[in-house]
Amino acid sequence: MKRIATLLVLLSIHFSAFATWSIIIIDPKTGEIGIAGASCTYSCRGIAKIAPGQGAIVVQAMSNSDARKKGLQMILDHRSPEEIIQALRAPEFDPEKQQYAIVSASYLDTPMTYTGTATAAYNGALTAKGVSVQGNTLASDHELKVIMDAVVNGQNDRLRIDEILMRALEAGSEAGGDKRCGEQRATCAFLVVAKPNDKPGRPYLDLEFFGQKRGGMNAVHLLRGKYEKWKRKHSA
Repeated sequence: MKRIATLLVLLSIHFSAFATWSIIIIDPKTGEIGIAGASCTYSCRGIAKIAPGQGAIVVQAMSNSDARKKGLQMILDHRSPEEIIQALRAPEFDPEKQQYAIVSASYLDTPMTYTGTATAAYNGALTAKGVSVQGNTLASDHELKVIMDAVVNGQNDRLRIDEILMRALEAGSEAGGDKRCGEQRATCAFLVVAKPNDKPGRPYLDLEFFGQKRGGMNAVHLLRGKYEKWKRKHSA
């Protein structure tokens, strides 16, 4: 019985490990592609993949790695976000337990998302040209709009893509973050931006904070500290 109980706990951890909120942005002027995300789990950086100069994918909630690999390859093959989402809804990827987001430089006007019916509420997604905001296990039903508003305001102020992503992540935190974390909001957070000529897997900006204990500091705030240090180091 003890062994069965342990197995059930492990399965529960696996199925909920990547509940989160995240943002994908493509800057059409610079060609930079960025993703930021946060969660009340040990680590959440693995939900995101960028094909420099081409597009980005997020697979969160249960976060099927095969779906992420499939979607990334389809971006590299210049398939449309609609085609990619359709492919990732195949039963082999257990799509009802996934949350997908695809933004492509070749199809900037049509980002696509899919939120599986078995993902935890509050859940959903919002899209705009070159932008996708998605989340599950959120603390409130207005959180996604708050995040999208932060993106739009940052774009209107002509901020850098990395600053927009950081502010959008903070907006999600201030709006409630991951409901499992309570006032802490998040125990992991990341910020990644790739330039068009960056090598795959080698983005020029790749920051992460993970492993924060429950009840400790908000990982989004800790990520902001890392980001400010990065900006000082890379300021010209």
